[in-house]
Amino acid sequence: MIRNDVTAAIAQRRSIRKYTAKPVTDEQLETILECGTLAPSGMNLQQWFVAAVRDPALLKEISALQKEAVLAMPDLPPVMLERAKDPAFDATFGAPVVLIVTAEGSRGSMDACLLGENMVLAAQSLGLGTCISGSVTMAFQGEKGTALLKKLGVPEGYAPVFGITLGEAAEAPEDKPREKKYAII
Repeated sequence: MIRNDVTAAIAQRRSIRKYTAKPVTDEQLETILECGTLAPSGMNLQQWFVAAVRDPALLKEISALQKEAVLAMPDLPPVMLERAKDPAFDATFGAPVVLIVTAEGSRGSMDACLLGENMVLAAQSLGLGTCISGSVTMAFQGEKGTALLKKLGVPEGYAPVFGITLGEAAEAPEDKPREKKYAII
């Protein structure tokens, strides 16, 4: 593989599930969000909205609502249920920032995924860790979840697609083997 700054960030990025308490600076956060908005979007509609949550009380609320939602769904994978039963488990992994990525309409979710990938790679290039979490979106179900979306300033008609935990990594996970599932024809 050809190595440069971009391919290095892609190759080095890992999902981080333990963070230090060191805050993400405004400059870092704004850079990451701006890199997200530089992602391509269908017909340039940019049908995304990101709520960057730093408030510790809101992060605790997101974690509590996610755990509540998981426990209400007994058909989920056992590992998810066990985590949710653990009083010490934090669905945000102790990250100082969680990006709640939302999209408008069904077509916006692909664009939101492109925006998210730009943001995690930008974070990696800045020396920050990330973890993309689909389960964080479970916090936004029901009346409590809808109220939380309003607190976060999410526009009407936008729905959570995934969350991204963000901060200084307190772990260094090993690289996992990847299969080469592609063909050059």
